[in-house]
Amino acid sequence: MASVSSAAVPDRPRPRRAADRRPEVLDALRRNGGFVSAQGLHASMTQQGIRIGLTTVYRALAAADAEERLEAVHARGGAKAYRYLPPVHEHHLTCRVCGAGVAFFCQALEDWVAQLGPRHGFEDVRHAVAATGTCPGCALDDAG
Repeated sequence: MASVSSAAVPDRPRPRRAADRRPEVLDALRRNGGFVSAQGLHASMTQQGIRIGLTTVYRALAAADAEERLEAVHARGGAKAYRYLPPVHEHHLTCRVCGAGVAFFCQALEDWVAQLGPRHGFEDVRHAVAATGTCPGCALDDAG
């Protein structure tokens, strides 16, 4: 029986690990814009032509959650849903018509949320504010 030397086997690129795919998964989560399940995110990524396994998506989300780079909540039925957290804490006001948005920060809101959890016995309280309206450009289009 002949043995095959390691030199006879062509070099194959090593598969990328979940840590290598984390930026790609976080970018897809950021572009999603809201809460999404791991399965939903995986489906969205594969529809965009990104070849990635569901297990890799789960591992990347778990690692990003441990680094507090996303928000994870339990949706109905017990499944987790994830949402991207920007590096700087901010909220957004988004136009319902065209999708244009502006970031804002409100200290009064932050102070209120900081008191809300302890008042009701909760710890590690996080929050998200979704403010929508009609931007000036779209308001002009409606008026005209």
